[in-house]
Amino acid sequence: MNAHVTAAHPDAELLALGAQFRNRWAAERAAFVASRKIINDSAIEAAADTCRNLASQIVALAPKTMDGVRVLAMVWGQAYYLSEQPGQYEGNDSEYPCDRAANAVMSFLLKDVAA
Repeated sequence: MNAHVTAAHPDAELLALGAQFRNRWAAERAAFVASRKIINDSAIEAAADTCRNLASQIVALAPKTMDGVRVLAMVWGQAYYLSEQPGQYEGNDSEYPCDRAANAVMSFLLKDVAA
């Protein structure tokens, strides 16, 4: 009998952390919408703390695939997203071309994450 063995994804650990991060980031965005304020909100702070803890684990791993790179991009996205405009990030209107270029690349990588 031939058993079909499937190799684990090269970024399996990153993808698992990324799934957790995406859920917690969604919770943070929901807390922003519910609160309508940015500081002194315990739900936002709790969600952001969880994101920071997961982000520390994520950046400790080197991606091996574009899927892994997208997980790392979420760490950037969580730090630079505009809470009032899902899927948009700070830097798009920068006077510096390097900021706009970084924003374009990262926004492309994140296009399916924070809609």
